[in-house]
Amino acid sequence: MRTYMHRFAVCLLALTFIFAGCTMTPVQPMAPMAGADATATEPPLPEPEPGKLTIVDVRARPAPLAGGTGAVYFTVLNGLDQEVRLVSASSPVANVVETHETVSENGVMKMIPLPDGYAIPAGEALVLKPGGKHIMLIDLVKPLQPGDEFNLTVNFDNGESFELTVPVLDMQMTMPMPDAQHDHGQDHGDAKAEEDSHDHDQGDAEMKEESHSHDQGHMTQSEATMAAIQALPISAVHKLDEALHAGEAMDLNAALETIHELKEKLDAASWPEERKEAVGAIRAKAEALHAALSNNDLNAAKALAAELHDLLHQLEGH
Repeated sequence: MRTYMHRFAVCLLALTFIFAGCTMTPVQPMAPMAGADATATEPPLPEPEPGKLTIVDVRARPAPLAGGTGAVYFTVLNGLDQEVRLVSASSPVANVVETHETVSENGVMKMIPLPDGYAIPAGEALVLKPGGKHIMLIDLVKPLQPGDEFNLTVNFDNGESFELTVPVLDMQMTMPMPDAQHDHGQDHGDAKAEEDSHDHDQGDAEMKEESHSHDQGHMTQSEATMAAIQALPISAVHKLDEALHAGEAMDLNAALETIHELKEKLDAASWPEERKEAVGAIRAKAEALHAALSNNDLNAAKALAAELHDLLHQLEGH
C-alpha cells in the first residue's frame, strides 16, 4: 500500500508540472496606492489582449491650482508581438504635458522628465502610478477637482493614438482598480461608513460637537495652505528652469523679480508645522538661485533652478 501511494504522489506531482508549463505567466500586481494598506494583497493586472494595445485604470489626482501641475496615471497592456513606446501625450487642461518619473537620489525624491517616453515590451504592461512613472500636466488651465473629467491623447511610436477620458479621483481615499467602477463603489462604501459613524455618534452631543470643531479647524488650515501654495509663482519658476536648461536668452530682471516674489509669498504665509521644513528648503534654494543669477553664474543657476523647481512640486504634493 505504501509503494502504491508513493507512486500515486509522484504521478500527481509530474502532472502538476506538466499543466503548469501550459499556463501564461501572470502580470505582476500593481503596487499599493498612496493611502492604501501596503500589506493588502493586490489583484493581478488583466492579461494583455493578443494583437492589441489596451489602456486601463485611468485616473488623475486632484490639482487645486490653476497654473500649477497635475498628474495622470494609467496602465498600458501590450498584447502586440513587438515592443512599443509611449512617446507623448497632450490635453486641453494643461499648456504642457510631459512624460515624467519620480526617482530617489541620495534619499531625496525628485521628478525627472523622460522625453523619450516609456518602452513597453511585447506581452508586458506599463504601470503609471504615484511615486513612479506618470504623465505630468504643467501650467494647468484650471484646477482639477474630484469628480471632474478631462480628455487626454496618448501617442505611441507605432502610430496608434488613444483618446482617454480621465476621471479626477481623491487618491488618498480610493485605491483605483482596472475597472473604474470599482472606485465609485469604494467611494460609496466610504460614504456609507462615514454615515454609519455619524449615526453612531448621534447620541453623544458633546463628542459630536468636539468632532465638528476639530474637522472645521482642519478644513480651515488646509484651505489656507492651499491658497498659500496657489499664490506662489510656480509656473514662472518652471519657465525660468526651462530657459536656463535650454540656454535661451532671458530677462535677468524678470528672473530676479520672480525669485523675490517667491520669497515674499513664502514669508507672508502661515505654514503648518508639517510644511515648515519644506518651505525652509525652498526659501534657502531661492536665495542661492538669486545669488547665482546676480553673479551671472549660469551654470550654478541652472542646477539651482532645477532643484527649486523639484522642491516646489514636492510642496504641491506629488
